Amino acid sequence: MDQLGSRLSPPAGRDRRGAVVTEALTLIDTWRDWGLPLVSRPRLIERIEVGKTNRNYRLQAPGLDEDLLLRINHPDPARLGIDRERERRIIDLTAQARLSRPYRHWDPAQRFVVFPYLEGRTWTHADFEDSKQTARLRQTLNRLHEIESPGTRRSYHAYLLDYWQRLEQAGRTDPALERAWRDFEPRLRAFDRGNWPARLVHHDLIPDNILETTDGLCLIDWEYAAPGHPDIDVWTVDPAAVSEPFVAEMMDWINGLWERLIGLPEPNKP
Repeated sequence: MDQLGSRLSPPAGRDRRGAVVTEALTLIDTWRDWGLPLVSRPRLIERIEVGKTNRNYRLQAPGLDEDLLLRINHPDPARLGIDRERERRIIDLTAQARLSRPYRHWDPAQRFVVFPYLEGRTWTHADFEDSKQTARLRQTLNRLHEIESPGTRRSYHAYLLDYWQRLEQAGRTDPALERAWRDFEPRLRAFDRGNWPARLVHHDLIPDNILETTDGLCLIDWEYAAPGHPDIDVWTVDPAAVSEPFVAEMMDWINGLWERLIGLPEPNKP
């Protein structure tokens, strides 16, 4: 959700909607704390208009031989089931395996992350229709699923129940959805009790999160990653190759409830 989609160069510190990018400029002011050999303050080049979870900006970085990407994190990660420390640990593992880019600075307050800006092409849905491309992605996923990741196996029931309860509290459910949830929840519990082996799973393999670079495929946006059911990643690439039929129904629920949650007002906003 953060790079190389449609781009925009914001004039005079304003984004496309005319809102002053005060937060980005304020965070850039912390550049001396980033531990990078910058010789002066980075300059905001453009906002990168991809994804719904975070806000992303390309920066010119004086003193470095690369541009940087400033990712401003979603202000309410718990609402979306995001654990930033887990994400950081997973990026450490996947960057070492050359599956993801490393970060250059991780804000201790979890407000933002600084990454290298990667030149390349973001995948499109056409890539998922190309058998050669999906074969490459499957090889990448095989490498990912071989990584040993610390932490407990994701309870998809607990994960989705938290989504559900937040929507209930916000008054964003309706009788039809409540009936469907009551029918679905027992099967979700049974799935969690299954004896399936957990693997490190990305959980968000949309085209925006796959970059075609000169070094091969690079997966980005690891905030939903966790030890989980590997068929979830496989389902994204080739639904027919999934061995666990419940995955498709579960992902419909995860994606559907997530879309409702992301539409809720941000903290301290009406």
